[in-house]
Amino acid sequence: MKKRKTFISFILAFALCFGLTGCGMAQELANSYNTKELSDEEVVLAFMEAYQQGDYEALKPYISEDNPLHLFFGGMDEAVGGEMAASYKAMHEKLKDKVTFTAKAVEGEEAWGTVNMTISMPDYSKALYDAMVDALTDQVENGTTAFHHMPGWIASGIEGESETYEETFELHVGNRDGNNVMDTNTNREFFAMLCGGLKPYLDASITTCTFPGEEGSWDILSQGDEIVAMINTESISAEEYSQEEQEAIVQTYEESMSTMDGIIASATIQDGSITATMGVDMATASSYALSNMGLISDRITAGSNGWLSLDSTINGFTQEGGECVTYNFKNAE
Repeated sequence: MKKRKTFISFILAFALCFGLTGCGMAQELANSYNTKELSDEEVVLAFMEAYQQGDYEALKPYISEDNPLHLFFGGMDEAVGGEMAASYKAMHEKLKDKVTFTAKAVEGEEAWGTVNMTISMPDYSKALYDAMVDALTDQVENGTTAFHHMPGWIASGIEGESETYEETFELHVGNRDGNNVMDTNTNREFFAMLCGGLKPYLDASITTCTFPGEEGSWDILSQGDEIVAMINTESISAEEYSQEEQEAIVQTYEESMSTMDGIIASATIQDGSITATMGVDMATASSYALSNMGLISDRITAGSNGWLSLDSTINGFTQEGGECVTYNFKNAE
C-alpha cells in the first residue's frame, strides 16, 4: 500500500520552499505526504502513539468520521463535552499508561491491509454499570437526583475498579481519498476496547418526561435510541384511606416489587398522598414481567430495531400530552 512520490509532488515542495512561503510550509506538505506513505503496520503504530499521547489532531487522519473516538477525544474539550469532558479526560488518563500492545503486518495479506495486534488494557464496563445501578437505587430509595445526573455516576464509575482484558485483533487499514484509514465497522471491537468501557455512554442521554396536571415523571437512560434504565414516579391521592391502610398499601407495593429482578421500588406517604417510585434496570429485568405490568407497550414502547426505543416512547408520551426534555450534558451535539 506504499505509494511512490511523483515528480510533480517533488517540484511542488521545491516551489513552496524557495518560491512561495518558505521551507516551513514545504516541510508541512512533506510531512503530510509522508503520513500517506506509511506502511499498514506503521499506520497502526502511529495511531496508537497518538492515542496514548491524547493527541486528537494526530489521531484524526487514521479514523473515519463515524468512529467513536471522535466523541471520546473531541468530548475532552469542555467547549464540546460540557459536563462530560472531565470524565472523558479522566478515563483517558486511566487508560493511556496501562495500554500494552504489539502490531505486526500479516505477510501475504498486504492487499487487504491486515495487521495483527495483541492489546492489553483496563476496562471499566462493570464499574460504570455498577455506578449506574447505585445511582438508580439512590434516586429511588432516597429521592435524590443521582440517576438523572449522568456525569456524576459516570465519574464515580471511572474511579471504580477496572478489569484487564487482552485481545488479539486482525486490524484492516484501507485507502480512502488517498489516505490510510482504519475503517470503523471492520475494526469496531478494537475501537470499542480503546474506550475502556465508556463507548456505550458516549452517545448516552437522560430524558425526563412529565405530564402537565399530573404528579409524576419519568427519567429514562438511553444509549443512542435504546432504553437501558428508567425511573417512574407517580403520586395518587390516599385521603380516603386510613393511616393504617395507607401504610399497608405502601408495604404491599414495596414487597411485591422486591421479588422482581431488575426492579427497585419505594413508596412514601405525605399529606394524604402516596408517592410510588420504581426504577428499572433493563439488563436484568424481565421484559415479560414488565409487559404484564403494562409498563412496556402502554407507555414504554419498542422500535423497529427490537429494543425499547427512546424515540418511539417520546412520540407516545407527546401524543398523550406529555412533555419530554433530553439531556446529554454536553455543550455541542
